[in-house]
Amino acid sequence: MRILAIADEPSERLWGDLCREALRGVDLILSAGDLPAKYLSFLTCFTNAPIVYVHGNHDDRYEKEPPEGCLCADGRVVLVKGVRILGLGGSIRYRPDGVNMYTEKEMASRVASLRRMLRATGGFDILLTHTPIRSFGDQDDYAHRGFECFGPLLDTWRPAVMVHGHVHQAYTGSHFVRERNWHGIPVINASTAWEFDLPETPDRKEPSRKGCRLLEKNSRF
Repeated sequence: MRILAIADEPSERLWGDLCREALRGVDLILSAGDLPAKYLSFLTCFTNAPIVYVHGNHDDRYEKEPPEGCLCADGRVVLVKGVRILGLGGSIRYRPDGVNMYTEKEMASRVASLRRMLRATGGFDILLTHTPIRSFGDQDDYAHRGFECFGPLLDTWRPAVMVHGHVHQAYTGSHFVRERNWHGIPVINASTAWEFDLPETPDRKEPSRKGCRLLEKNSRF
């Protein structure tokens, strides 16, 4: 399964005349947040691939204008083409009036509330978040810190891959790291756009899609 992960900033190649060609061969699109609703809706016009999203910390506008034709995975597990996707959007709370913002305790509570659901689904194959794990691809300034509770979540359920956004390529320049490895689990920063392959496996009630393969670093986007 070819997956396109996107986040934070629209890709010029995707938001233009070459969109249909760029999306050729893509089976699933994952949006890790902070993208215009119109951008996601635009993509649905040029592909049959399902688009699954979570909220970024700037996506309070989705309440009035959600992305049309897209599936929200925030706070639940969605099953798409046999792949179980757990979504946990939002960022660390860095101002009191933030809609899609959480303290570490609040995010840990969200994770704990999903235990019964995860037992029922047998786990999940992809963790889709907006924010990275604390001290693992995040940044030192408070607004771009990750959540500590995401690490134990991965350790417990052992999905095939985690996809996040929030830390833009422009923030780190030449020091930008696309992929990290959390105890054997690939963690991908989807900033702007990136593709990877998720192997097909038999339908079993356990996280079983291993061997996630990143494409060579010549992204079409």
